[in-house]
Amino acid sequence: MAVQYHTGVHTRLDLHGLMLGFIVGAWLTGMVGASLIALPPLALLVVAVLALLSLLPLRHHPQGRLLALLIAFFLFGAFRYLLALPSNTPHSISTLINAGSVQLQGTVSEEPMLQGRSRLLIISVQSMRFSTAASWQNATGTVAIRMSGNSIENPYGTNYGDTVTVQGVLHPPTPYDAPGIFASMTFPRIAVVTTAGSLISIVIAQLYHGRVILATIIQQALPQPAAALLIALFLSLRTPALSLLRPLFNVTGTAHLIAPSGFKVTILAGMMQTMTGWFYKAPTADYHRRASQRSQRHWRYRFTILLTITSIALYTLLSGAGPAALRAGIMGILLVSAPKIGRTYNVYTAMALAAGILSSFDPFILWDVGFLLSFLGTLGILLLTPTFQRLLQPLAHLPFGHMGAEIIAVTLAAQVATLPIFAIAFNQISFIAPLANILSVPLLGTFLLLGVLLCCAGLLSPSLALLVGWIAWPPLWYLIKIVSWCARLPGAYITVQGFNGIVGWSYYIALAIILLLLARKQPLLTSSSLAAAPASPLPPSFWLISQVSAATLILLTTGVVAHATVPDSHVQITFLSVTPSAQPPQGEAILIRTPDGKNALIDGGLDATALSSLLDSQLPTWQRTLDLVILTVPLSDHLAGLQDVVTRYHIREVLDAGMAHPNTSYALWRRTLRERAIPYTQVMQGTTIALGNTVVLQILWPSNQLDTSSDVRTNTLILRLLAPGLSILLLGAATENTHALNGLLTSIASNYLRATIVQIVGEIGKPLSAQTIQAIQRAQPSLLIITPAALNTKERKIAGISTVLPVTTLAPFTANDARMQIMQTAQVGTIEISSNSSGWSIQNIS
Repeated sequence: MAVQYHTGVHTRLDLHGLMLGFIVGAWLTGMVGASLIALPPLALLVVAVLALLSLLPLRHHPQGRLLALLIAFFLFGAFRYLLALPSNTPHSISTLINAGSVQLQGTVSEEPMLQGRSRLLIISVQSMRFSTAASWQNATGTVAIRMSGNSIENPYGTNYGDTVTVQGVLHPPTPYDAPGIFASMTFPRIAVVTTAGSLISIVIAQLYHGRVILATIIQQALPQPAAALLIALFLSLRTPALSLLRPLFNVTGTAHLIAPSGFKVTILAGMMQTMTGWFYKAPTADYHRRASQRSQRHWRYRFTILLTITSIALYTLLSGAGPAALRAGIMGILLVSAPKIGRTYNVYTAMALAAGILSSFDPFILWDVGFLLSFLGTLGILLLTPTFQRLLQPLAHLPFGHMGAEIIAVTLAAQVATLPIFAIAFNQISFIAPLANILSVPLLGTFLLLGVLLCCAGLLSPSLALLVGWIAWPPLWYLIKIVSWCARLPGAYITVQGFNGIVGWSYYIALAIILLLLARKQPLLTSSSLAAAPASPLPPSFWLISQVSAATLILLTTGVVAHATVPDSHVQITFLSVTPSAQPPQGEAILIRTPDGKNALIDGGLDATALSSLLDSQLPTWQRTLDLVILTVPLSDHLAGLQDVVTRYHIREVLDAGMAHPNTSYALWRRTLRERAIPYTQVMQGTTIALGNTVVLQILWPSNQLDTSSDVRTNTLILRLLAPGLSILLLGAATENTHALNGLLTSIASNYLRATIVQIVGEIGKPLSAQTIQAIQRAQPSLLIITPAALNTKERKIAGISTVLPVTTLAPFTANDARMQIMQTAQVGTIEISSNSSGWSIQNIS
């Protein structure tokens, strides 16, 4: 898709048609003023009503009438802001902060979000009671709840629209909470009273569910971080895998690509009108004489407009329905519907209407960083782009110069308009933004089209989605490389400190004065002059043929490479070092690949994002299938990563030992397997699994009868892997449970325990048990691999803590057998073992 960059707006600031803009400006100014100076709300309301009544005697004085109207809405805005403050809200929950344990009942009012390893819920509270009270009392306010979790949607947890009860201690809002949050609560007890009840809640909840389904389709078709990037580009959904890329987009001034924006809505509207253009044909020569044709064309045109508006509304909700997305959605709907009702679209009026509607419902939206960046960025593009285009006019004579000059002008305009917001919120100012935007923005339409095609293909067939994924990966790879390269350039950005609100207001006052002077000195460019120069010297058919040819070439190249790849003649067993962000390595994950193209994953580690990055670095881009997934024990440092893997890959079979008393995490695991129709088998001692023609897995534990102990490690799967020239005993988390090891040592003959390599889980602060030492001695290995156990909550708070076992813990091995080599993934990183009939080798590939 060739995207043309025309502002397409009338930029001369005439008063005609801008009355709504002045009114909303007064309304917003009143809110800002009330945030600086607190006045009695009732007095403001009385004076505002008097100002409105003064319109009657001023009906013959236009200037006086306008002044009275602006004063009235200024006061109404101040009144609306003060009315929303917690101190002026009846039964506000802010009075309960640090008042001890309290129970709250309310509704999840926004889609759950992920923050690190926590799940953030926004709850609108309706009632409260203290733990000792029997009856509920009225309460009002919004509370931010942080829960443990690593998925946006949890069928066994709390989701949008649910009525819930939470119990805990209320604290003041954190600096990371959005404006309008009255209080916060961390890891409270929570229970779902009812699921989404009202029709609107059910519809929105289903749209959010659809958003997660579309994101899952993209994750299945693309490796990370390309999948996370396309999800952000198309759905404006920020998944954990995007965390490594977000700082790069921020410092290069391209964060608007992964956030809701009016440009995306405009592109979507253009797509819809293009796809539905065939629905109403151009009128024939006798059009005016044929009433039936006029009537038919009229209803088709109305249907097309309705379809476009519906698409914009749905896309706004799929983009998260945040302040920036709602602003873009409202303006997009006005853009499409204005001609239908016989009105000329005025972008300033549209912006004013969007800001007025949103601030009426939530006055604190004026302090939302996303809304400010979106609103001020759009306003800056409208007001400043013509000035920068005029300065860059010499570039228009170069090949593709008009498009390049316009992208630079739009980038500079948006950057100048939002500079204080970026400096205050992110402490950064980007200088590389013009270059980064020139190299990335022209592809945004292509990315949105690829997102639409991939999601539609995934709803029809996973194989078809994989083909579209092959086409989408090269441009996504290009965008990642370009943004990374720009971010690494010397002087790409600077870090600023001390940029406060006073400096920001001074900046905008100076900018407003400069704009007024420029407007008086030289008229702004009109929309006709902006669109006069062609966006490209090449015809549109050239771009269409080029894109189809590129897609075909990518498909053929990827298919040829995938089928021509010669399998390695070795069996490769990779012990992945799964390292959560800002934490030491925790958990185990073992990837097995055979010469005949089979692969298996044993456990998934503690962090899904880290695991997905490791897997995608080990497997080819087109490899989206795992033949076998094995869960050895339903602990978080084994299961968390797998829960993500079974949604991102096509899994042919899953094995585990089952669980006598399933907990929530394991129940969710089994439910995911059922919903995705993944074949599942519960295995036990004596089971043998063949992986291809060269690898055999023997199950040595648990026994036929699961132990009902509360310690889930009692039933840990203990496996023995047999491959040409190699045998590996995977003791795993069983080393932390004496019952499992005693059962293994008494029920399995010593010759079945013999192994070239032994793998165990090591927990810091705990010595190895006598049973662990005995099992390793029976195995007589030449290499011992130790993977780290998960840290507990207290240990994770210790700065600089390491999951590497100290020398004293390993002393029993070094003293008895100096020939045995010991390697810890927490110390050396990912370890890869390669074997064939001639022997085996080991290398550190971190």
